Amino acid sequence: MREKIFKILILSFLLSLVFVNYKFFRSGILQAVLISDYNSRAFSIKAENLNKFDLNFPNITQTTIPIILLQGRYLKEIDSIDQAIDLFKKSIKINPYLKMSEGELGIVYFDLEEYDSAYKYSKLAFYSLPNNNTHRYTYFRTLTQREDSLELETAFNLIKDNNNTAHWVQYMLSRKAISRKYTKHVDSIFEAYKTKFNISSDDIQANFFKSTLVKGTKSVYAAADLSMKADTLFSNKKYLESAKLYELSAQIDPFDYTHFQNSALAYSNTDFSKKAIELFDKVIYEFKRKDGKAHFYKGILLLKIDKKSEACIYLKQSVEYGFSGVGSAQIYKNFCL
Repeated sequence: MREKIFKILILSFLLSLVFVNYKFFRSGILQAVLISDYNSRAFSIKAENLNKFDLNFPNITQTTIPIILLQGRYLKEIDSIDQAIDLFKKSIKINPYLKMSEGELGIVYFDLEEYDSAYKYSKLAFYSLPNNNTHRYTYFRTLTQREDSLELETAFNLIKDNNNTAHWVQYMLSRKAISRKYTKHVDSIFEAYKTKFNISSDDIQANFFKSTLVKGTKSVYAAADLSMKADTLFSNKKYLESAKLYELSAQIDPFDYTHFQNSALAYSNTDFSKKAIELFDKVIYEFKRKDGKAHFYKGILLLKIDKKSEACIYLKQSVEYGFSGVGSAQIYKNFCL
């Protein structure tokens, strides 16, 4: 009898172990997708699909990120703002040291125009991990809204030695927006920016950016303003110049994939094929766009540089995503079948 009970206990233990391992296995698959989306600010799965997984066991990833924090991003994307805020705040209790939750709350509250809360949370996130584009972007926006040039200066001094042009670009736009004029200080920072990043005096990107600063375009519109200038250059077949301006637009507004895609399209018309492919890959693999446009034009570029087998993979994907209707299907048929 004891032996029978022992066998039952062993079997129960093994079944429980298998069940737990299965839960961890499923969670591991989901975690990989959620973390990849978080890092690229993308949304490759639908919020409702998360309900198919148990988000409470385990409740953190292998890198100690609360899973409900990652879930909150998808709820925010479908405008379930209150639910997202609730999950972000609950995730702070799960891991109060990471400050990723505070970063997300800063973004949400800024969009809601609750600027005091946005400032509070974005500051916590920034000083926890200063050399992070997302944290800096939100925190600098709150400081610009508060017209706090002293705190902006302190924050910039903390990150200016990093090899990141986006830190400098947003600082100059923010400082200009606060002062409402192109001051000697902004000009001195612009010159230091050119020196630090070895930018020549005739660099088209730098000169257009200075023009934006001098004319007084608000930082929130600067990316769109530069992008329109790039559109004009592209129409006039000045592809390299337009590519550089699209890249600058992407530095100012790094969450709009079209700046990266347009830059890739412009570079694909120059000898900088490698740069174009890098930018197409950013749209495809980081932003996870599924409209097929980046896939199609990357495929065309790969044909151009005699990489047919790889080109056909992307052309086929563009057809599957329905880009350009029968047009992409016809090109795939002509070159790959």
